[in-house]
Amino acid sequence: MIKRYLLILLAISLGLFMWSCSDPEEDDVTAPGAPSNINYDPNQSGDGQIYLVWDAPSDNDVTLYRVYRADGSSAFSEIIAVTETFYLDSNLDYTIEYSYKVTAEDESGNVSPFSNVSTLQPLNLYSPAPPSGLMIKAHNIPSAFTLNVELTWIANTEGDFSHYKVFRSEVGLFIPDATTEIDSLSDIYYYDQNVIAGTTYYYKLIAYDLGGKGSDPTNVVSDTPLEEPILISPIESVVVSSLNPTFYWTNVDKAVKYRIIIREEQLTDDYWESTIPATDASEMSITYPTSGWVLDSNRQYFWFVSAYSQDTDEVNTYTAVNAFRTP
Repeated sequence: MIKRYLLILLAISLGLFMWSCSDPEEDDVTAPGAPSNINYDPNQSGDGQIYLVWDAPSDNDVTLYRVYRADGSSAFSEIIAVTETFYLDSNLDYTIEYSYKVTAEDESGNVSPFSNVSTLQPLNLYSPAPPSGLMIKAHNIPSAFTLNVELTWIANTEGDFSHYKVFRSEVGLFIPDATTEIDSLSDIYYYDQNVIAGTTYYYKLIAYDLGGKGSDPTNVVSDTPLEEPILISPIESVVVSSLNPTFYWTNVDKAVKYRIIIREEQLTDDYWESTIPATDASEMSITYPTSGWVLDSNRQYFWFVSAYSQDTDEVNTYTAVNAFRTP
């Protein structure tokens, strides 16, 4: 009798143990229902964008959705997994029809059948904004073999942005068309190296989207790679007549100001500098001041001049360095 009770107790204990170790989720092999009514939201779709929406299945254990897309004649492939019942597909080609379908996946990894297929073609509704922040800097630095005009601007942020076109003229009033276009690029800077010192160049930019729509042109900007000024006197280590010598150099066309720099060494140790506006005279000059830093007697100094085409700190060109001696 005791043996029989022991067998019954063992069977009950084993059953309870097996029940406690079982996981109902491990037995979930039922796929959720398919998502339905996949379509697009016209209020949230934009240029080169399709905002997909769909209805969730009734299952309460769905954890994610997998979005599949076919581009034109290509086969469907998964493009993303999301937890929401919507997805914004961007950077789409306006010439291609896109087909979409979605599956649902539950906590156990069971995958539903595909939703219905929705086929859509993105629209090109708006032109991009004109590029902003267009800046220009011209340079003529013979010692660095640099002769160019540099353009920089702020990047466009449209999702369907494609590229910029740069237009140039030698007159300020011009039409940006095929006759004035000089380059097409996606960068936000441009170096025009096909320039001549002393010539003023005028530029405009237009931004284009993937559908070929162009923005309004930017306002025109202009600058001149200046011709290099020439030091006139004192040069070639000539001895000046006083400790307050006057310096002369040629005035170049389109310069707005100059900065003269005196050094104790040919390449370093700037000792004194001064900035003066350009004039209409053929020569510029400035006299070393009687107050402030005094030049030493019987010493060699070096000097050069920087020229500016804009009232900024951006050097356009500068002279070679030359020398003089104090008495």
